[in-house]
Amino acid sequence: MKLIAGVFLLLASLSTVAATVKITSFKYVRNAGDSVHPLAELCGTVEGRTSAPSFVRVLVDKARNPAVYNTVADMDGSFCVAVITYRGSAEVTVFGENAGIEALAK
Repeated sequence: MKLIAGVFLLLASLSTVAATVKITSFKYVRNAGDSVHPLAELCGTVEGRTSAPSFVRVLVDKARNPAVYNTVADMDGSFCVAVITYRGSAEVTVFGENAGIEALAK
């Protein structure tokens, strides 16, 4: 009985320490006269991590022609990734954590 209660308390405490991800910058990088390849740099941070490294999934242009990019956050939780986006929108989640889609850029 004590073992079951201990496991329950452990699981409850782990779910309250879920990682969150936030986008800190989302900037377009375009060469002069290049409108065909709209390149953007997306940077952010992962906070409340339970273990390192944190794997980050970036979904761009979800509504039409979506693309997925993956990256790894540094030991301090920061990350940057270059993406191609035609709509200028992105959603960021953390792999394997109970974070949900918290970071959106439009």
